Amino acid sequence: MQIGQWILKHRKLVIIVWIGILILSIYPAMKYSNYINYSQQQNLYENTQSAQVQKILSNQNNDTVIVVVNNNPYKENITKIFSLTKDLSNIPNISSINSIFTDYLKILEIAFKNDTLAKEYIIAHGIEGAPSFLKQRYISKDNSTYLIFIFFNVTSNYRNQQGELISQHLYPEIKTIIAKYISNFYITGQGPIAYEISQISSSSAFAFGLIYVVLAITVAITLYTYKASFLSLFFASLSTLIGFVGIFITGILLGSVDYVVNYTLTAVLLGITTDYLVFILGRFREELRTGKSEEEAKKIAVNKATKAVLISGLTVGFSLLTFSFIPGFLSWGIVLAISIFITVTLMVTFLPSLIGQFGKKLLSKSSLKELKDQSSFFYKTADFSVKRKVIVASVIIILALPSVYFFFTVPTTYNFNAGLPSYLDSVKGINLIEQKFGANFLYPVYVVVKANVSESQLKDIANYLINVNGVSEGYGPYLNGNQIVNNNVTQFKVGNYYYYLIYLNSDPYSSDAMNTVKAIRQNQLLLTGGLTSTVIDTMEINSLYYTELEVIITVAVALIIGVSFRSLKYPIISISGVFISISWSTVLIYFISKSILGQQLIYLIPIIIFVILMSLGNDYSVFIISRIEENMDKGIEIGVPLSLSRTGKIITSLGIILALSLGVLMLIPIGFLQQLGIVFLISIFIDTFIIRNFYFPAMVALLKKLR
Repeated sequence: MQIGQWILKHRKLVIIVWIGILILSIYPAMKYSNYINYSQQQNLYENTQSAQVQKILSNQNNDTVIVVVNNNPYKENITKIFSLTKDLSNIPNISSINSIFTDYLKILEIAFKNDTLAKEYIIAHGIEGAPSFLKQRYISKDNSTYLIFIFFNVTSNYRNQQGELISQHLYPEIKTIIAKYISNFYITGQGPIAYEISQISSSSAFAFGLIYVVLAITVAITLYTYKASFLSLFFASLSTLIGFVGIFITGILLGSVDYVVNYTLTAVLLGITTDYLVFILGRFREELRTGKSEEEAKKIAVNKATKAVLISGLTVGFSLLTFSFIPGFLSWGIVLAISIFITVTLMVTFLPSLIGQFGKKLLSKSSLKELKDQSSFFYKTADFSVKRKVIVASVIIILALPSVYFFFTVPTTYNFNAGLPSYLDSVKGINLIEQKFGANFLYPVYVVVKANVSESQLKDIANYLINVNGVSEGYGPYLNGNQIVNNNVTQFKVGNYYYYLIYLNSDPYSSDAMNTVKAIRQNQLLLTGGLTSTVIDTMEINSLYYTELEVIITVAVALIIGVSFRSLKYPIISISGVFISISWSTVLIYFISKSILGQQLIYLIPIIIFVILMSLGNDYSVFIISRIEENMDKGIEIGVPLSLSRTGKIITSLGIILALSLGVLMLIPIGFLQQLGIVFLISIFIDTFIIRNFYFPAMVALLKKLR
């Protein structure tokens, strides 16, 4: 007995089992948010120089918040600042508060040998007499801005039970206290950015609420029945629940899940769930429209449509699992794979059971009109493409060649902060620091001496570092600013390692900064860390990993389609068609990001759209191929147009549904997600209206002799 027949026969049991599973899923779904990680930090690759330096200096890099005060510190009420410092010191986990006022006070306390006199002096005379090195650290050159550093007693990687950074958790309390004493300020740092992004995430839920409504309307128009709308909302809700469970399971396995995958997961699940519902229910409706009995229509829809959905689901699930091969994206691959496999199981068992139980009651009578093939727009486009196969295929391929080259050479940026909303206080703080103190103030290069060396060698290293082209100043053994000094060696030692803080005179993401760090790396005694070093390591490894990933996913998709349909031509046609839509959309998103959004294209966009669209694009190929195979006995000239006429409207509707589901990401005001949403929308529309209607039938006709 076929699986489909077994499901129809035991449909009540299947329905009861799924109800039980979904009820048990409620608790883990309610706890999923505990595992969401909103960090903007770049993922470090194990064994790279930047990762080794971070490990060595982990105890030196405590969680930190920077308060950017947009006031003249020489005119500040110092009594208020001392009261602020005292109130902040009472917050648990804060270890110290450093500012021009506190540091100058410490110097005066040593000079006066009396704490009270020192405090009275600074309150009376201000900070005019503070040493220049303190002023340089805390005050902008135009005296319009000064900084307060808040240090915590945990490292920058530590997270509480809710998965939050300590600075993220305490951000609201810190902001409230500061507002009592200072009127014009911003709080920035990893924690404040994470907090404000999480707030955006919560407020952006409306976008997915809107897409539920749009999907329901689209389903109703596609199947000509309002009943299918309610069914689509029901299954979309179930898949959302399953997605939360997938995050919960992954969180238990890995400890945390990247916040961005939460959006992508929701969009993907909404898209494929609605797609699979429309495809299976649409096939049931189609068989009824061709005159089949209700029972016969159920059997055909359950056996043939669910088989195509199962192949499609395996293609999507295993393809997206390849995200796990991208260092730093392990959580993406596992969350997506778990959620998709469960969702596919739901759609090929629960939905057929409902069709078996309720049959025609799921459709409206008006939706069961007689089916006419040759008058279909999709029949005509397929017929045109088959008859002019050489011209159609050649034009599309020739137009694609420049975009394919561009896909592999597109200029991108590693600066995630560039895509953050400019209205966020934490982003305003970063921008103000870069404007007033320089682009590298927040991002020094950490240089670790990796071997036991003598004092004379340390002095040579200090001389070497300060004379590297692009270095503006540094601090470490025998180095203070741009001067060689004595008696400061021990304060720059961690365990058996000595280290330096090196500041560059160029933007940390620029090619000049990277060239400077590469020059420092030429000294075999040194390891480099920090932002610029991390970007260098990331670029080097990605050039290898991304190529491997693209090959792996292409081979995986080709094998699944090829083995499922025992054919060589279908993987060639499907993969080439999807890649054409990916390459065209990459060109468009680059110019849209640069000209309209005013952003550089983030480096992850090309690889993410390749993985997701190579998965989901071939999803539709499976639906088309399954119908072509059914009608192949009628010949290419009739079978292909007939197959497209039967699936064309459904596939087009599915494309629109998926485009809207993933395109909703562009409504979330984070540059990375906006770029993802726009490129998904563009690529899927290209794939739906050009590749499926013209390229696919033309290539099937061209390769008709190839099995």
